[in-house]
Amino acid sequence: MFQLAILSSQDDVVRMQLSGQVVQAILPELSRQMETLLGPEAHRGKVLLDMAQTTFIDSSALGWLLGCSKRFRESTGRLVLHSVAPVVLDVLRVMRLDRVLQIAEDERAALALAQAPQGDAP
Repeated sequence: MFQLAILSSQDDVVRMQLSGQVVQAILPELSRQMETLLGPEAHRGKVLLDMAQTTFIDSSALGWLLGCSKRFRESTGRLVLHSVAPVVLDVLRVMRLDRVLQIAEDERAALALAQAPQGDAP
């Protein structure tokens, strides 16, 4: 079971939280919920995704994160993951996705990364 929620939306930054297990079976619903919550222009904005409560992520979900990140970059938006649970962060690091995805230690660092000029981030 997973949950995706908007925690706040102010200025040009949306703070979201993803909790639970993120696996292949839930990806269609997760994508639908993200589009519903963020709207049609979702990928043009700045989204800080709190993953402190994400307890597991499988390879399909890694692909989903990469795809989301790419859509944000192509639309001049920004997706920044932060407060990533240690078990999930270990997977991201082993797969070397910490070099591709924008990952911050906490929300404050994520906000700074989201507001940095596009060329200053992976």
